Amino acid sequence: MEELNDITEKWCYFFKHAKETTLDGYNKIIGEDLIIKRAYEALDQFNWSEDELITYEQELKRIWDNKAVEDYKLERAKAEGKAKVKPKAKLKVKQGKAR
Repeated sequence: MEELNDITEKWCYFFKHAKETTLDGYNKIIGEDLIIKRAYEALDQFNWSEDELITYEQELKRIWDNKAVEDYKLERAKAEGKAKVKPKAKLKVKQGKAR
C-alpha cells in the first residue's frame, strides 16, 4: 500500500479492489483524496438496503431544506438591510443640501 505514490496508482487500486475494501480501508490507502472517497461512497450505495437508501435520501433532503431556509433568510436580511439604508441615505442627502 505504501507504493501508491500518485493519483493514477490510487485510481487503479480503487478499481481493482473496490468490492473488498471498506471506506476505512480506503481512507488509510487513499488519504485525503476527496474525489476517490466520493467515488467509493457512490459505489458503496449500490450495496445499500432499501431502508438505508431511504434514510440517506431523507438526510439529503433535510440538508437541502436547511440550506434553502438559510439562503432565504440571508436574502431576506439583505433586502431588509437595503430597505433600511435607502431612507437613511436620502435623509443624509437632504441634510447635506440644507446646510
